[in-house]
Amino acid sequence: MSERTRKVESQLKEITSEELASLSDPRIQGLVTVTGVRVSPDLAHATIYYSVLAGEDTEAAHAGLQSAAGRIQAAVGAQTRLKRTPRLHFEPDPVVERATRIEAALREVRTDDDADDE
Repeated sequence: MSERTRKVESQLKEITSEELASLSDPRIQGLVTVTGVRVSPDLAHATIYYSVLAGEDTEAAHAGLQSAAGRIQAAVGAQTRLKRTPRLHFEPDPVVERATRIEAALREVRTDDDADDE
């Protein structure tokens, strides 16, 4: 990955986070955190990875992000010096989901161990 790509990813993460904080959409306000950004080598597409506060409706958050994509993309275009603004795609962060599953499995093992000890 080139240094330029890393810089663009960092800028996109910062701009997206700021825009999400300023939105008044209740589906995402204060519930969504940008966890990472991956930009295609030609800078035409950007995948924004996000996590949702535990216990919140992830589908509603995704719908809220999709509806805000145009506004966020406009902010990216205004705040960066790119020939073309990358097309934004929002995806739940798979790392967060995996961590949640691992944590649940560990809790289950601990519960089983406690039951065996009694």
